[in-house]
Amino acid sequence: MSEAVGSGTSQVFQPSLSISRTEKVAEQAEAIRARQSEAVAETVQRQAKFSANRAENLVRQAETLENRAESGNSQNGIGDQVDISV
Repeated sequence: MSEAVGSGTSQVFQPSLSISRTEKVAEQAEAIRARQSEAVAETVQRQAKFSANRAENLVRQAETLENRAESGNSQNGIGDQVDISV
């Protein structure tokens, strides 16, 4: 009946394994945080690049519209294009 009580010599708690397991979990958590930080940095960089490209496109569109408006102002009507003198 002595084996039912658990009087064997096997050790249930091994401190050295527990410490290394804790260190391993801490290292894994740090690796996950590093990967997440890298992913966030890449996402922010992509968004910044997209925003910069969008701003450049808007500047080009504004310049095009401004040029059209200026060229439209120089032509003050059909009289400059057709001779209507009698």
